[in-house]
Amino acid sequence: MGFEKIVNIAYARGACKQRDAISMMKTERERATQCLDAFLHVVTAIPGIDNHDANALAQAFGSIEAIAKASKGTILESTDLSSDKAERIFRFFRDPQYYLSPRIH
Repeated sequence: MGFEKIVNIAYARGACKQRDAISMMKTERERATQCLDAFLHVVTAIPGIDNHDANALAQAFGSIEAIAKASKGTILESTDLSSDKAERIFRFFRDPQYYLSPRIH
């Protein structure tokens, strides 16, 4: 009877550890999704940049800081964006008159 009790305790602890691992994975997945959503929201705020372009930038650079530091040539080499869109992104992060100007849609 002692052996069965040990097996039940070991099983219960293993199941608890497995549930903890699963819940941690769910939490990490939710956090990653929220970060990507925030990234897409910020990058699509640049005039002329859509979700496809934002996803390409996310895959190529991984963070907004990296995009802000990238040159126009680096953006063109790393993504499939057009020269015009790369120029818009480059100017957005460097030219205050560009990103502070009012937008009329």
